[in-house]
Amino acid sequence: MSSSEIKVPADDVLFEDVCTMLDSIAKAKKKYEKNTILTNYVDDFRLKVAQINGPKDPSFYPILRLLLPGLERERSYNLREKRLGSKLVHALAWDEKSSASQKLLNYRANNRNQKDFATVVCEELRYTVAEKSTLTIGNINEILDNIANVENGKPPTLEHVLTSVLKKINVKQLKWLLRIILKDMKLNMGQSRIFEAYDSEAEYIYDNCNDLKKVCESIEKGNTRPSQMGVEIFHSISPMLLSPLPITKVHALSSTKTYITEEKYDGERFQIHMENHVYKYFTRRGYERHNFGTNYDSGMLTPLLKNCFAPNVKSFVLDGEMMGWNEDEEEFGSKGMNFDVKALKDNSEFKPSFCAFDILYYNGVSLVGPQEKGGLPLIKRLEILDELFVDIPQVLFHSKRETVRDHSDIVAVFNKSVDEEKEGITIKDTESYYLANRRNGGWYKTKGEYTKSTIQDLDLVIIGKRSGRYYVACLDNSGVSERWLCMAGVGHLGAAVRGALNSRLQPHWRRRADHPTPEHLQFNKQHIEYWIPPEKSVVLQVRASELVKSDNYGTPYTLRFQRVVKVRYDKPVQDILTLREFEEIVASDSKVVKLNKTISEDSIDSVANIPHKRRVKKPLQVAEQFRQQNTGEVVVKSKALLGRKICILSDDVDCNKLELIKILESHGGKHTEHYGADTWCCVAGRQTYYVKNLIELKANDGSTLDIVSSAWLRNLPDSDELCSLSPFDMLAVKKETRLKMSIDFDRFGDSYTQLLNVEILRKCFEKMESDKPRIYLTTQEKLNVDKALFAGSNPYSYLRCCFLAVPKSDSIYGIRAKMYGANLCDMNNENVTHVVLSKMASKEDKMAAKTCEAFVVSEEWLDTCFREGRHVSENSFLIH
Repeated sequence: MSSSEIKVPADDVLFEDVCTMLDSIAKAKKKYEKNTILTNYVDDFRLKVAQINGPKDPSFYPILRLLLPGLERERSYNLREKRLGSKLVHALAWDEKSSASQKLLNYRANNRNQKDFATVVCEELRYTVAEKSTLTIGNINEILDNIANVENGKPPTLEHVLTSVLKKINVKQLKWLLRIILKDMKLNMGQSRIFEAYDSEAEYIYDNCNDLKKVCESIEKGNTRPSQMGVEIFHSISPMLLSPLPITKVHALSSTKTYITEEKYDGERFQIHMENHVYKYFTRRGYERHNFGTNYDSGMLTPLLKNCFAPNVKSFVLDGEMMGWNEDEEEFGSKGMNFDVKALKDNSEFKPSFCAFDILYYNGVSLVGPQEKGGLPLIKRLEILDELFVDIPQVLFHSKRETVRDHSDIVAVFNKSVDEEKEGITIKDTESYYLANRRNGGWYKTKGEYTKSTIQDLDLVIIGKRSGRYYVACLDNSGVSERWLCMAGVGHLGAAVRGALNSRLQPHWRRRADHPTPEHLQFNKQHIEYWIPPEKSVVLQVRASELVKSDNYGTPYTLRFQRVVKVRYDKPVQDILTLREFEEIVASDSKVVKLNKTISEDSIDSVANIPHKRRVKKPLQVAEQFRQQNTGEVVVKSKALLGRKICILSDDVDCNKLELIKILESHGGKHTEHYGADTWCCVAGRQTYYVKNLIELKANDGSTLDIVSSAWLRNLPDSDELCSLSPFDMLAVKKETRLKMSIDFDRFGDSYTQLLNVEILRKCFEKMESDKPRIYLTTQEKLNVDKALFAGSNPYSYLRCCFLAVPKSDSIYGIRAKMYGANLCDMNNENVTHVVLSKMASKEDKMAAKTCEAFVVSEEWLDTCFREGRHVSENSFLIH
């Protein structure tokens, strides 16, 4: 029987029904509701398919590929909102200057209501497209095939395809078709949950084959062996992922496990598949690359592999890194060198070079997955890999592995990587299993940019902008006059930071079209829209992983992987990176210059007691944090801290720890190396990893410590009386202190009793916009404060314990009740304590009030409370 005679039920499903299901998922608020809707749909589909007699293909694939357009492998549309909008305008023959056309052509600029493109289009076309539609899933997939073929250069034109579609489709269907084309379904439902709703094994199979069609075939046939489910030669396997791990956190790795380290190359993750001397190469996204060759007679890489594999090797899948090797320079290329290893050609200056660090399939047997699915641990896979082939230098070779015993070994390997200007290192648990498309499986990557202390930040000044991107420069002050040399463009600032920065710079921008760029601003080939005089500009603290050679900027190198760490409003523009300092950084004159630094002793010791293997050996000493500090004789000149125990957690830029202890003792305080129940407070200066963790931990779990800034201690005035803490100085606040402060300060730190000055007001405003600890009290805590202040007779907030439902919430009664501490709420609120009804209350309000478990009282009760200035009994005012 021919395939054309086999019925495909999914093709006959009405697209309208699928759109209705998608609308229901999009509207559902709860995750379980979304899952239930999709699960029920899949179950109904399978039930209907089971009732169809005769030859059939029960695959859900025609529908699943619409639900997960981002995983589509067979069709590529290459359409984004702007181009798709233009094609729709042409298909509709609209005037491009019309209001409707402009909404589609300039979607992002005109979309103030933050609606997605499909919704905007449907609002404009609701009276243009058909009212009813009988399009099926088969029709929709045919339409999408036509659109994909147009993008491949095949007739008809995209305008013709869209014109035909608009005659057959209704508004609801058009919305979902556009979202499918744009590969953004707006379902708020990730691919994992869609796979789960289809089948519990679906995502696992997809991770091992990267093919939706094969997923559906495996599940519908139901005859795949669990140990090899979804794993097949010549079908890409989703790679296992590495978790970023700052070098300062390596102490968190298990001390009972064995780890290996490998050099991290700056290439592209690739897989090599081979069976019976036929080769295929796949990128990490599952796309096949043909330029490397399918046999020993063609391609850039395969012919070089002919004699390196062991005689018994029949098939394999290798996981590794594809790089470019420059024979003239005798070095591996970098992504910053402006070449794409995936698109190497015979005349390229770089030749393909593959570093194999894992094997996923060997002689017909899958090695991936957990143990219960037939997977092997890394140590066993590496034994197979080591016997698989003999290294061919700079062509095919094993990764250089090193077994590490403890954390200090890892730090030493990392520092060696930094010294040699390598990309970084990977750390792998030797007992880890290969879990496709999974992170946190025992594999880690450590690079310099993951740790602040190992990256050399650069202070650069903004001198231009284009399309929301700022162009930053260093200063050349070596000549008679100063020059500002553009180094890079930066963006990705937070909305609040960008808003403040734009407000600061707005008056000083000069439009390049109206004001030619002055000679002392060097942009080279960068076409900016605006420039700004440096003296009117702002300094940005920029962090990047490396500098790469480029002839497009004012300097011979530009930044790679750059991001803005901080806006330095406090830094004068003359204090930025100079050209001389820049030339010292790039003194090696290599194509790529790493900005990493070796991990410092202080950075390691502040996190964990990890010895630096490469530093000069010193006599064994007790770590500073466990050492008793000897401050010598200190004259006590103040009683501000008399008898109080205080723990100094870290020093600051102005005072080291010993100096801070001397200040503490001069106020009569006692220093303790370990905080405990009798510690009055802790003092922190530098935000070390330990200090940050302590603050965050206490913030999340409810602080049991008061932690104040070292600036508070340094600025503490002499006093004959014990001092108190101020909200502005707190980094963490325990509950008891928060309650005490609430008596004297509002939630932003403004004192009820002390006079307000400009500095205090500025700090209050900063507190409103910051995430520093605020004084928020629960209702019960407020009642406790009332009791402490007024001994149970509070004339100001005597309704604090009441949650009032006032049907006419805008009435004067509700407003006055709030003035005296009452909380207003709805009648269906679980906390409601009183329902206040007027004489004119409707029957509906009275009926609703009777269903509440609360006092139902008349407005006279509130009148009496207001008149007597207290919470009077409700008994005389109840409405039955």
